[in-house]
Amino acid sequence: MVAIPSLSLWVFAWIFLIIGLISLVILVLYTKYGREVSIRLSIISIVISSIFLGFAFHFFLLSEGL
Repeated sequence: MVAIPSLSLWVFAWIFLIIGLISLVILVLYTKYGREVSIRLSIISIVISSIFLGFAFHFFLLSEGL
């Protein structure tokens, strides 16, 4: 019997992956091209990207049954 992954898990996983990657790109671009270093923006971006990438990875694993 082949397990079919849940469509809602796949959708949430891809949405969270895209949001996490966008946040990570914003962090990299801001630290490379930003004029003044903002610790608050860096911390917020790191937290958002780690949370969303973690949930995306979690949902991908859940949809595979692991």
